[in-house]
Amino acid sequence: MGTNSNENRFASVRRHGLLRASIGLAIALMATGYGGDVCAQSITGGLYGREPAGANLVIVVTSQATGFKRELKTDAQGRYRTAGLNPGNYQVTVQKDGKPVGERTVRVKPDVQTPVPALTATVAGATVATATHELGAVVVSGNAAATQTVQIDVSTPELTSHYSKELTDDLPLPGAASPESIALLRSNVRYDDNNTGLVQLAGASPAENRYYLNEFDTTNDRTSLGSNRLPREAIQDTQVIAGNFGASWTNATGGIMAQTIRQGTNDFAAGYSLYLTPGTSRLLNPRAHNVYRASDGTLVGYNSENHHDWSATQYFWGSGALIRDRLFAFVLLGNNPPTKSFSYNYYNQRASVSSVRQKNALVNLTWNIMDGMTFNLAGSRIWGLTSTNTWQTTAPGSTAFNKWLGYTRNPNRQRFLIGNYNWHINDDLDLRVMGGHLGQPTYRGSVDDTVPYVTSCADKTGICNNIGNNIKEKGFKPDDYWRTGYKADLTWHVGDHKLVFGAEHYKHFLSESWGYPLAGDYTYHDLGNGPILLPNGSTVSAPYVEQQFNREGGRMISVNKGAYIEDYWQATDRLVLYGGVRFDRYIQKDAIERPMFNFPVVSPRLGVSWDVNGDSSLKVGANLGRYSLSMPSNFSFGLGESNETWQQYYYYTGIDPVTKAPTGLTPIGGRIQQPGKDGIPPSVDQVAATNLKAPMEDMAQIYVQKQLGRSWIGQVDIGVNNLKRVINETCDYTLIESWAHSHGYPNYSDPQYCFEINPGNPITVVRDFAGNGTKTAMTIPSSALGLAAPRHKYYHLTLDLNHVRTAEEPWYLGLSYTWTHSYGNTSGYLDLSRQGGYGQGYIGQQDLWDFPQQMLGASGNLPNDIRHSFTASGVYYFANGLRPSFTLAVHSGEPLSCFGFIPQTIPGDAYLQDYGYYYGDSYFCNGKMVTQGSAGRLPWYVQLNVGLGYDMKFGNHSKLSLDIDIQNVTNHRGVINRYQYHDANIAADGSIIVDPNYGQASYQAPRTTYLVLRYTY
Repeated sequence: MGTNSNENRFASVRRHGLLRASIGLAIALMATGYGGDVCAQSITGGLYGREPAGANLVIVVTSQATGFKRELKTDAQGRYRTAGLNPGNYQVTVQKDGKPVGERTVRVKPDVQTPVPALTATVAGATVATATHELGAVVVSGNAAATQTVQIDVSTPELTSHYSKELTDDLPLPGAASPESIALLRSNVRYDDNNTGLVQLAGASPAENRYYLNEFDTTNDRTSLGSNRLPREAIQDTQVIAGNFGASWTNATGGIMAQTIRQGTNDFAAGYSLYLTPGTSRLLNPRAHNVYRASDGTLVGYNSENHHDWSATQYFWGSGALIRDRLFAFVLLGNNPPTKSFSYNYYNQRASVSSVRQKNALVNLTWNIMDGMTFNLAGSRIWGLTSTNTWQTTAPGSTAFNKWLGYTRNPNRQRFLIGNYNWHINDDLDLRVMGGHLGQPTYRGSVDDTVPYVTSCADKTGICNNIGNNIKEKGFKPDDYWRTGYKADLTWHVGDHKLVFGAEHYKHFLSESWGYPLAGDYTYHDLGNGPILLPNGSTVSAPYVEQQFNREGGRMISVNKGAYIEDYWQATDRLVLYGGVRFDRYIQKDAIERPMFNFPVVSPRLGVSWDVNGDSSLKVGANLGRYSLSMPSNFSFGLGESNETWQQYYYYTGIDPVTKAPTGLTPIGGRIQQPGKDGIPPSVDQVAATNLKAPMEDMAQIYVQKQLGRSWIGQVDIGVNNLKRVINETCDYTLIESWAHSHGYPNYSDPQYCFEINPGNPITVVRDFAGNGTKTAMTIPSSALGLAAPRHKYYHLTLDLNHVRTAEEPWYLGLSYTWTHSYGNTSGYLDLSRQGGYGQGYIGQQDLWDFPQQMLGASGNLPNDIRHSFTASGVYYFANGLRPSFTLAVHSGEPLSCFGFIPQTIPGDAYLQDYGYYYGDSYFCNGKMVTQGSAGRLPWYVQLNVGLGYDMKFGNHSKLSLDIDIQNVTNHRGVINRYQYHDANIAADGSIIVDPNYGQASYQAPRTTYLVLRYTY
């Protein structure tokens, strides 16, 4: 394939002794590892340079792999540039008076402007330059792939990291090599292993990141957590930006993880990859230890019998030209045969046997329509199925199956279609257009609507049993999720300015429905305790049946619109000043598609890039910007869903022998209709302040990048992020009542429900204050509400040192250290302190601001206040094909909190005393305030992953690679969390009953081994 042909050509150069001179000039970042800076979001890249010989030189850019050729001319200062290049190797030749005076090969990566070091500075007077000047190509041993290098990009202030497939294949990453596992190669990225299993970028919660695939935003806007993604074999490049990005990216208060799909070239290539995970065993994949309660030794985590069978993931792929130099294809087929896993629950005497399988197919077409115009179209389908059988075991702690309890079958489908059009109109104008669609219908197990769910209860004992034929629990109905997006921008070079004008439009749709079976949900009561008073006010003296009805869901539609303008101003030969502004509008509708929220947002950005020495060897940069974020669909569902809920009581004369449903029903009193749950979504003024605004955060950053010697590059990055605004709910309706009573409405009584606000800001509410049927608006200052303003300041210092792989030094090494201090009263979108259930509620509907008293003690060290973090990763390439590798993660422990009940001595209204006294997740333990993050810290975390690979070449085209990758090779059982809920209940004498699980430890995952085989032709 193309790589091999380049290796042979460059090997010839090495044999003639010319490589040493080129390596001497290649002092740069490794493009297959830690990368340079971006210019704007794109699947194509570009290159630029400056020749000291001055104007009217001809620069010829060619690609053997795609047949590409473009001629450029230098301006009066000797500068040139071009964009819209598909990723790959390009030969850059400088011609003077029609004759070549220098040539080098550079690697163009997606979303990167690659600087080309000057040629004419070192060949003055020469008529023809030889391959001595191909500094962009560095070749190692015959069994290893060519390693491309690029210099520091000084054309933009944006700071990013790039990781190619070649590097991520060589490092011992987890089997899926997800964008999160790649991002964790740097120390300024934190893994949230106690809530979401995702990563934190820029100090924000995992729900504040954005994910991209070929420029299309694939973020899961149902929850803002994670994204739809493709298999690792389909991904060529992964880009990570930890905040401080330009206006052309969709708004986010966290970071960016963007990936691009592999493309074909003129050279045919094909391959097979097999990823194997051995079954549970003492050596390769040991079982986790049982977890025992620290206070009394009670078993709480029954893990010693959990195990899994061997699993395999295999891919077949091919790439090549359908029409030489014009149309290229990359095709991928993947298959995960069914694999079983077994898990046991000690207390419930449950055993679950799950089987997971998945298939996928992908086609990526790249069409070079004409010189300067390309179109890329990628389509993918994924078919997945998870099925689970649940059994009752014979006794607690037993693995013997006793009774089969049920079966669930959860198919999963995903579909992608993404198109990218790039037109390099001329040297001054570039147009990019992207459009995409993503869909994921989920078929989740649920009750059968045609069969009633029937329960019988013995009132004296309180024991209830399901006696009907509908044996499944009430569950979710199938849902459908899709999103469609478009984006376009025009780049215009005018004088010393590069202007970018762009706009984007995303629409996402979520349809969900869940509830009790339509055939009825009945509960028989034998009235074993005698006559009782029912909730509807009726008294019953004979056995009766209760019917409950609940049906929730709807069709949620959200639209995110954005427009942006950017200016990269080449103020001097060495100084680039950046200014950008972004306008967004976030639109959300309720379950019957009525408009709910319309949030307009303006986000300015500033930056500077200083090429200190004028040769891309030392760069000083800075960024300052404001960032925002839209709300996910579950925010709309929590506020604007259709919810019909009621109860009805009956006497009955008989029971259907088949369905067990009651017959001969006679109503007992009236139906209990839950307030506001009549199937019609509430109006916006019922659930939110009418002056609600989108979340907001400010970020500032300064950094220095420096080439160090022949093969190293260092970086220092300092920054601070300051949260300005959040959306969350408050449930203290008395705040509105008190203000209304003192401002002309002494008889006003506010409905008792929670509503959305911007804590710390004035709120405008619309109510019928006068009680005459007319709604009016009233603004209440934040001081009268007594709700604390959101606070989250994230300070960070990161030091990076990276070694470039060269022929003389055939190894890659990345070292990264970060110091942080994260302080405040909220983690942002998600409450990461109150662990479990993604912070105890939907985004924007968590309990932090339910009452003013709830924020007492909230200001302190946040969960991501990990003061010291160090990561290292490396690969050594021996001449015989052997490749040892490793990754290391070490960080200090995160702070712990202590949660309990608000004491009754804390001033508050009767509603708070009734509700808040039993609120077990406030910052009180045993009646005393314990501020957030002050209940100790976890111990230091250490994990070493190692890999060993071997590459074998067969002829000029075939290569076989064998790898063994081991996560947590030492099987270190470090503590990664402790149960932080101290108060369990209130005794009769008013004393606190301590939760016996308080302080219970959770441990890091045991050693995991992966075996990998890759064959390429």
